Amino acid sequence: MKTFKRICIKDYSVTDYFGNTFKIERGKEYLTSAVNESPSIGPHPKENHVVVFSNFWVHVPLDYFAGEIQFTFSD
Repeated sequence: MKTFKRICIKDYSVTDYFGNTFKIERGKEYLTSAVNESPSIGPHPKENHVVVFSNFWVHVPLDYFAGEIQFTFSD
């Protein structure tokens, strides 16, 4: 699976049913999946989203990031 480092350009947060909150902050770099892809043990892929790898693995719309630098090159 390829991974990418991306810079967040807009704050984003989501809270689950149990009250756990996931957030990304503008100006910070995050490790993500490729667009429209997800790891085999993670959530199913979503169109125009990337999975952000953090304490939680969360789909975030691609619009919240600018640019990408490939981090891992394996398929």
